[in-house]
Amino acid sequence: MAPHHGGSPPLIHGFLRQARKLYSGPAERTAHPAGKRRGGLSQTDVAQCMGVSTRLYQDWEGGVRPIPLHRLDALAEALDLGSARRDELWFIASGGFPPRGPSRPDPDAVSGWTSYLRALPVPSLAVDAGWRIEESNTAWQRLFLSAGEPAPGNLLRFVLFSPYARRLCGEWEDGWATSYLRQLRLEAETTRSAELRRVIDELQDHPELAELWRAVDESSRVTLHNDGQVRIIVPPVGGHPQHVRTLVSSPAHDPRRRMVTFLPTRHTADAA
Repeated sequence: MAPHHGGSPPLIHGFLRQARKLYSGPAERTAHPAGKRRGGLSQTDVAQCMGVSTRLYQDWEGGVRPIPLHRLDALAEALDLGSARRDELWFIASGGFPPRGPSRPDPDAVSGWTSYLRALPVPSLAVDAGWRIEESNTAWQRLFLSAGEPAPGNLLRFVLFSPYARRLCGEWEDGWATSYLRQLRLEAETTRSAELRRVIDELQDHPELAELWRAVDESSRVTLHNDGQVRIIVPPVGGHPQHVRTLVSSPAHDPRRRMVTFLPTRHTADAA
């Protein structure tokens, strides 16, 4: 629960109080002695719908106790909140979006990020939580077109499985594959992603990758992210190997998406 300032009530209090007042959902959630429908919900109505005591709910609404994260979606349902208001509840109560991200990304923000990505003069792409490439710019596509290679649909699968990745990605084993496998191990276990588990199953049928995976799986090391790490890209047609710094960012409207940019940089001894 974020602290509130001065003598003003906590933000959660005003949010839940207004949500109860504006409630217009199923009539059976509104308790009334005479059996008649009345506007809004009482604190007791919400507590009964959630199966908790009125006192406990009052403490939640008053900011006396933090609302457990596993209760937030049930609270959103009890108040009949729409997707945008559910996201607001999660952010007020926890400081972040629900575990699977916002309910409804902002279309205008998506369009703006896409335009920004395409305007960059260096290789850049946007991937989703499964590493699928949703957008990419000309500089990224040129790395494949000039070599007569199809642009990949998934960044993780490209780095791990594509023979062309061994040519394009300098120091492939130590600089790219091992780091991506460490991140795959972490994400597959923490997100319980079936798609990422399928990648793990597939790579174990690949002799070279299976050996790298065993080393990663037996290690205590993981990779939280690749943001800031220096990699090498070998231009497909002429030119010298180029050190690039991986910059990873997520739009605030949808943290499930990641924009990955490879910025040319001077290599230093401690860059990686």
